[in-house]
Amino acid sequence: MDQPAEPSGPVLVGVCPGQPLPVVQEAARLAAALDRPLLCAYVTADSYLTEWDRAALRDDASLHPGPLDEEDGQHALHLARAIDEVAAGAGAAWTLRVLGGDPPHALMRLADEADARLVVVGTRRRGPGHAVESWLAGSVGTRIAHDQTRPVVVVPVLGYRGPTLT
Repeated sequence: MDQPAEPSGPVLVGVCPGQPLPVVQEAARLAAALDRPLLCAYVTADSYLTEWDRAALRDDASLHPGPLDEEDGQHALHLARAIDEVAAGAGAAWTLRVLGGDPPHALMRLADEADARLVVVGTRRRGPGHAVESWLAGSVGTRIAHDQTRPVVVVPVLGYRGPTLT
């Protein structure tokens, strides 16, 4: 029986403002160790309605969204600066993609498009706001781990109180 080909693409990690640094640090270390580029993906917060479009329109709008509004542009710039510091420390080449749609679906679409070797996610953070968000929409990490067809690395951040992506 033939084995499926190993994905040849980057290590994919979802990033967002306020995300604990260990998630990106681990993704960068894995990318460097596997000699793969690091592909960071930021899903804009107000783009979830993209999921309601027909499949062809949805996929294009999710993976290749139009111009960013000022707030999302600022978030992307701040994320890029923080990622650059982390990736440089690990010796990983990196890129940042801005996506639209429901975060788990957008990340899985990008993983497929980029033929990602693996996907790195963090566990959900503590606090009432995060608990309500997780209860309503489900944890991004859990949804990706359950629905992804490629390896998923889950980085625990429970109790982490250190620096975050800002």
